[in-house]
Amino acid sequence: MDLQDLRAFVAIAEERHFSRAAQRLHISQPPLSQRIAALEGKLGVRLFQRGRGGVSLTAAGDALLPQARAVLAQLARATEIAQRAGHGESGHLSIGFAGSMPFSEVLPRLLRDFRQTWPQVRLSLREQSSSEQLRLLLERGLDLGFVRPTRHADAQTLCSRVLQREPLFVATHVEHPLAGVGALGLRELHDQPFILYSQEFGSGLREHILQLCQQAGFTPQVVQEVHEMPTLISLVSAGIGVGLVTESMQRAAVPFVRYVPLSDRQASTDIVLCWRRDDPSPVLRNFLALAFGSGRPGEAAAG
Repeated sequence: MDLQDLRAFVAIAEERHFSRAAQRLHISQPPLSQRIAALEGKLGVRLFQRGRGGVSLTAAGDALLPQARAVLAQLARATEIAQRAGHGESGHLSIGFAGSMPFSEVLPRLLRDFRQTWPQVRLSLREQSSSEQLRLLLERGLDLGFVRPTRHADAQTLCSRVLQREPLFVATHVEHPLAGVGALGLRELHDQPFILYSQEFGSGLREHILQLCQQAGFTPQVVQEVHEMPTLISLVSAGIGVGLVTESMQRAAVPFVRYVPLSDRQASTDIVLCWRRDDPSPVLRNFLALAFGSGRPGEAAAG
Protein backbone atom coordinates (compact mmCIF):
# COMPACT_ATOMS: atom_id res chain seq x y z
CA MET A 1 0.00 0.00 0.00
CA ASP A 2 1.49 3.35 -1.04
CA LEU A 3 0.42 6.99 -0.80
CA GLN A 4 -1.28 6.94 -4.21
CA ASP A 5 -3.35 4.00 -2.99
CA LEU A 6 -4.40 5.97 0.08
CA ARG A 7 -5.24 9.11 -1.92
CA ALA A 8 -7.36 7.09 -4.32
CA PHE A 9 -9.12 5.28 -1.48
CA VAL A 10 -9.90 8.49 0.44
CA ALA A 11 -11.17 10.26 -2.68
CA ILE A 12 -13.64 7.44 -3.45
CA ALA A 13 -14.66 7.14 0.21
CA GLU A 14 -15.46 10.85 0.37
CA GLU A 15 -17.06 11.20 -3.06
CA ARG A 16 -18.88 7.85 -2.83
CA HIS A 17 -18.55 7.65 -6.60
CA PHE A 18 -15.71 6.41 -8.84
CA SER A 19 -16.30 8.94 -11.59
CA ARG A 20 -16.35 11.96 -9.27
CA ALA A 21 -13.28 10.66 -7.44
CA ALA A 22 -11.44 10.29 -10.76
CA GLN A 23 -12.29 13.89 -11.67
CA ARG A 24 -11.05 15.04 -8.27
CA LEU A 25 -7.75 13.20 -8.77
CA HIS A 26 -7.45 14.37 -12.41
CA ILE A 27 -7.23 10.85 -13.79
CA SER A 28 -9.56 8.69 -15.85
CA GLN A 29 -11.86 6.22 -14.14
CA PRO A 30 -10.38 2.89 -15.41
CA PRO A 31 -6.93 3.39 -13.81
CA LEU A 32 -8.65 4.42 -10.57
CA SER A 33 -10.79 1.30 -10.57
CA GLN A 34 -7.72 -0.81 -11.29
CA ARG A 35 -5.80 0.80 -8.42
CA ILE A 36 -8.57 0.12 -5.92
CA ALA A 37 -8.95 -3.46 -7.14
CA ALA A 38 -5.20 -3.94 -6.70
CA LEU A 39 -5.35 -2.38 -3.24
CA GLU A 40 -8.16 -4.69 -2.18
CA GLY A 41 -6.06 -7.56 -3.53
CA LYS A 42 -3.08 -6.48 -1.42
CA LEU A 43 -5.20 -6.24 1.71
CA GLY A 44 -7.26 -9.33 1.05
CA VAL A 45 -10.51 -7.54 1.92
CA ARG A 46 -13.20 -5.56 0.13
CA LEU A 47 -13.17 -1.84 0.84
CA PHE A 48 -16.25 -0.78 -1.11
CA GLN A 49 -19.67 -2.10 -1.93
CA ARG A 50 -20.52 -1.17 -5.54
CA GLY A 51 -24.06 -0.17 -6.44
CA ARG A 52 -26.01 1.66 -9.14
CA GLY A 53 -25.94 4.98 -7.29
CA GLY A 54 -22.28 4.81 -6.33
CA VAL A 55 -20.27 3.03 -3.67
CA SER A 56 -20.35 2.62 0.09
CA LEU A 57 -17.69 1.57 2.56
CA THR A 58 -17.47 -1.92 3.90
CA ALA A 59 -16.51 -2.54 7.52
CA ALA A 60 -12.88 -2.84 6.40
CA GLY A 61 -13.12 0.40 4.41
CA ASP A 62 -14.76 2.20 7.30
CA ALA A 63 -11.90 1.10 9.60
CA LEU A 64 -9.23 2.15 7.08
CA LEU A 65 -10.61 5.63 6.32
CA PRO A 66 -9.55 7.52 9.51
CA GLN A 67 -6.12 5.87 9.38
CA ALA A 68 -5.64 6.82 5.73
CA ARG A 69 -6.70 10.41 6.44
CA ALA A 70 -4.26 10.59 9.34
CA VAL A 71 -1.36 9.34 7.18
CA LEU A 72 -2.12 11.87 4.44
CA ALA A 73 -2.52 14.68 6.96
CA GLN A 74 0.82 13.79 8.54
CA LEU A 75 2.46 13.78 5.12
CA ALA A 76 0.99 17.22 4.36
CA ARG A 77 2.23 18.50 7.71
CA ALA A 78 5.73 17.08 7.14
CA THR A 79 5.81 18.67 3.69
CA GLU A 80 4.75 22.04 5.12
CA ILE A 81 7.37 21.88 7.90
CA ALA A 82 10.15 21.07 5.43
CA GLN A 83 9.07 23.82 3.03
CA ARG A 84 8.80 26.43 5.78
CA ALA A 85 12.27 25.56 7.05
CA GLY A 86 13.68 25.61 3.54
CA HIS A 87 12.17 29.06 2.95
CA GLY A 88 13.44 30.39 6.26
CA GLU A 89 9.92 30.70 7.69
CA SER A 90 10.76 28.59 10.75
CA GLY A 91 13.89 27.73 12.67
CA HIS A 92 16.23 29.64 14.97
CA LEU A 93 18.43 32.73 14.77
CA SER A 94 20.99 33.74 17.41
CA ILE A 95 21.69 37.49 17.41
CA GLY A 96 24.29 39.41 19.38
CA PHE A 97 24.26 43.15 20.00
CA ALA A 98 26.41 45.72 21.78
CA GLY A 99 24.95 47.41 24.85
CA SER A 100 24.15 50.68 23.07
CA MET A 101 22.23 49.06 20.20
CA PRO A 102 18.78 48.86 21.86
CA PHE A 103 18.78 52.67 22.05
CA SER A 104 19.28 52.96 18.30
CA GLU A 105 16.47 53.04 15.78
CA VAL A 106 17.72 50.21 13.63
CA LEU A 107 17.95 47.23 16.03
CA PRO A 108 14.45 47.50 17.57
CA ARG A 109 12.90 48.14 14.15
CA LEU A 110 14.55 45.15 12.51
CA LEU A 111 13.68 42.81 15.36
CA ARG A 112 10.07 43.98 15.35
CA ASP A 113 9.69 43.70 11.57
CA PHE A 114 11.38 40.29 11.45
CA ARG A 115 9.18 38.88 14.21
CA GLN A 116 6.04 40.19 12.51
CA THR A 117 7.08 38.74 9.14
CA TRP A 118 8.38 35.38 10.37
CA PRO A 119 6.67 34.75 13.72
CA GLN A 120 7.61 31.05 13.78
CA VAL A 121 11.35 31.77 13.83
CA ARG A 122 12.76 31.63 17.36
CA LEU A 123 15.14 34.51 18.15
CA SER A 124 17.86 34.26 20.80
CA LEU A 125 19.23 37.71 21.73
CA ARG A 126 22.55 38.16 23.54
CA GLU A 127 24.06 41.44 24.76
CA GLN A 128 27.82 41.23 24.22
CA SER A 129 30.79 43.36 23.30
CA SER A 130 31.69 43.70 19.64
CA SER A 131 34.86 41.62 19.99
CA GLU A 132 32.99 38.86 21.83
CA GLN A 133 30.35 38.78 19.10
CA LEU A 134 33.01 38.39 16.43
CA ARG A 135 34.62 35.55 18.37
CA LEU A 136 31.29 33.75 18.71
CA LEU A 137 30.48 34.28 15.04
CA LEU A 138 33.73 32.56 14.12
CA GLU A 139 32.98 29.74 16.59
CA ARG A 140 29.40 29.43 15.25
CA GLY A 141 27.93 30.46 18.58
CA LEU A 142 26.12 33.38 16.91
CA ASP A 143 24.45 33.80 13.54
CA LEU A 144 24.41 37.60 13.42
CA GLY A 145 26.13 40.41 15.29
CA PHE A 146 25.27 44.10 15.66
CA VAL A 147 28.69 45.61 16.34
CA ARG A 148 30.70 48.82 16.23
CA PRO A 149 33.53 48.97 13.65
CA THR A 150 36.16 46.58 14.97
CA ARG A 151 39.50 45.35 13.69
CA HIS A 152 39.95 41.62 13.41
CA ALA A 153 42.01 39.15 11.43
CA ASP A 154 39.21 37.10 9.85
CA ALA A 155 37.88 39.34 7.10
CA GLN A 156 37.78 36.37 4.72
CA THR A 157 35.48 34.45 7.07
CA LEU A 158 33.05 37.20 8.04
CA CYS A 159 30.99 39.64 6.03
CA SER A 160 29.82 43.00 7.30
CA ARG A 161 27.77 45.94 6.17
CA VAL A 162 26.99 49.31 7.72
CA LEU A 163 23.37 49.66 8.78
CA GLN A 164 23.45 53.16 10.19
CA ARG A 165 25.93 55.98 10.78
CA GLU A 166 25.42 57.85 14.05
CA PRO A 167 26.85 61.23 15.02
CA LEU A 168 28.83 61.39 18.27
CA PHE A 169 27.64 63.73 21.03
CA VAL A 170 29.36 65.00 24.15
CA ALA A 171 27.61 63.79 27.30
CA THR A 172 28.03 66.34 30.12
CA HIS A 173 26.45 66.98 33.48
CA VAL A 174 23.63 69.55 33.22
CA GLU A 175 25.56 71.88 35.53
CA HIS A 176 28.76 71.66 33.50
CA PRO A 177 29.84 75.01 31.93
CA LEU A 178 29.75 73.42 28.46
CA ALA A 179 26.24 72.01 28.87
CA GLY A 180 24.53 75.16 27.63
CA VAL A 181 26.31 75.59 24.28
CA GLY A 182 24.68 74.70 20.98
CA ALA A 183 27.62 72.67 19.64
CA LEU A 184 31.14 71.80 20.68
CA GLY A 185 34.45 71.21 18.99
CA LEU A 186 36.49 68.41 20.48
CA ARG A 187 39.32 70.89 21.13
CA GLU A 188 37.14 72.42 23.87
CA LEU A 189 37.40 69.17 25.86
CA HIS A 190 41.20 69.22 26.05
CA ASP A 191 41.30 70.08 29.77
CA GLN A 192 38.19 68.12 30.82
CA PRO A 193 38.18 64.90 32.90
CA PHE A 194 37.40 62.33 30.23
CA ILE A 195 35.49 59.05 30.50
CA LEU A 196 36.71 56.67 27.78
CA TYR A 197 35.85 53.19 26.63
CA SER A 198 38.28 50.52 27.75
CA GLN A 199 40.10 48.22 25.37
CA GLU A 200 37.87 45.43 26.72
CA PHE A 201 34.92 47.32 25.23
CA GLY A 202 35.92 45.35 22.18
CA SER A 203 35.29 47.79 19.36
CA GLY A 204 37.24 50.36 17.42
CA LEU A 205 35.32 53.20 19.10
CA ARG A 206 38.06 53.81 21.68
CA GLU A 207 40.72 54.11 18.98
CA HIS A 208 38.43 56.28 16.86
CA ILE A 209 37.82 58.71 19.73
CA LEU A 210 41.53 58.89 20.56
CA GLN A 211 42.26 59.59 16.90
CA LEU A 212 39.64 62.35 16.80
CA CYS A 213 41.16 63.93 19.91
CA GLN A 214 44.63 63.70 18.40
CA GLN A 215 43.37 65.43 15.25
CA ALA A 216 41.94 68.13 17.51
CA GLY A 217 45.38 68.63 19.02
CA PHE A 218 45.20 66.96 22.44
CA THR A 219 45.30 63.70 24.35
CA PRO A 220 42.25 63.28 26.63
CA GLN A 221 42.74 63.31 30.39
CA VAL A 222 41.15 59.93 31.10
CA VAL A 223 39.81 59.63 34.66
CA GLN A 224 37.70 56.51 34.16
CA GLU A 225 37.31 53.70 31.64
CA VAL A 226 34.02 51.88 30.99
CA HIS A 227 32.82 48.93 28.92
CA GLU A 228 29.48 50.26 27.68
CA MET A 229 27.81 53.56 26.78
CA PRO A 230 25.02 53.32 29.41
CA THR A 231 27.72 53.05 32.10
CA LEU A 232 29.49 56.10 30.72
CA ILE A 233 26.27 58.12 30.86
CA SER A 234 25.65 57.05 34.46
CA LEU A 235 29.12 58.29 35.45
CA VAL A 236 28.49 61.58 33.65
CA SER A 237 25.29 61.91 35.67
CA ALA A 238 27.38 61.45 38.81
CA GLY A 239 29.71 64.28 37.77
CA ILE A 240 32.77 62.09 37.17
CA GLY A 241 33.60 63.67 33.81
CA VAL A 242 32.53 64.05 30.18
CA GLY A 243 32.43 61.44 27.42
CA LEU A 244 31.40 60.75 23.85
CA VAL A 245 28.28 58.74 23.05
CA THR A 246 26.12 58.15 20.00
CA GLU A 247 23.17 60.38 19.20
CA SER A 248 20.70 57.57 19.94
CA MET A 249 21.87 57.36 23.56
CA GLN A 250 19.81 60.49 24.24
CA ARG A 251 16.93 58.01 24.57
CA ALA A 252 18.52 56.71 27.79
CA ALA A 253 16.49 58.23 30.60
CA VAL A 254 19.41 59.20 32.87
CA PRO A 255 18.93 62.36 34.96
CA PHE A 256 21.33 65.34 35.08
CA VAL A 257 22.86 64.61 31.65
CA ARG A 258 22.98 67.00 28.71
CA TYR A 259 23.95 65.91 25.18
CA VAL A 260 25.83 68.42 23.03
CA PRO A 261 26.48 67.78 19.30
CA LEU A 262 30.05 67.78 17.98
CA SER A 263 31.08 69.98 15.08
CA ASP A 264 34.21 67.97 14.21
CA ARG A 265 34.31 66.14 10.91
CA GLN A 266 34.24 62.34 11.17
CA ALA A 267 32.76 62.59 14.68
CA SER A 268 30.49 59.63 14.07
CA THR A 269 30.41 55.87 14.47
CA ASP A 270 28.65 53.07 12.60
CA ILE A 271 26.26 50.28 13.48
CA VAL A 272 27.58 47.27 11.56
CA LEU A 273 25.85 43.95 10.90
CA CYS A 274 28.21 40.93 10.71
CA TRP A 275 27.61 37.34 9.65
CA ARG A 276 29.60 34.34 8.43
CA ARG A 277 30.31 34.34 4.73
CA ASP A 278 29.64 30.61 4.34
CA ASP A 279 26.42 30.45 6.40
CA PRO A 280 23.68 28.93 4.15
CA SER A 281 20.82 29.43 6.64
CA PRO A 282 17.57 30.50 4.91
CA VAL A 283 16.55 32.25 8.14
CA LEU A 284 19.74 34.30 8.05
CA ARG A 285 19.18 35.19 4.39
CA ASN A 286 15.68 36.41 5.20
CA PHE A 287 17.03 38.65 7.97
CA LEU A 288 19.70 40.08 5.68
CA ALA A 289 17.16 40.72 2.93
CA LEU A 290 14.97 42.54 5.45
CA ALA A 291 17.90 44.57 6.75
CA PHE A 292 19.27 45.58 3.37
CA GLY A 293 16.18 45.57 1.18
CA SER A 294 15.15 43.16 -1.56
CA GLY A 295 17.71 41.12 -3.45
CA ARG A 296 20.95 39.56 -2.30
CA PRO A 297 22.59 41.62 0.47
CA GLY A 298 25.79 43.38 -0.49
CA GLU A 299 28.90 42.08 1.16
CA ALA A 300 31.92 43.91 2.46
CA ALA A 301 34.80 42.37 4.36
CA ALA A 302 34.53 43.18 8.04
CA GLY A 303 37.45 45.24 9.27
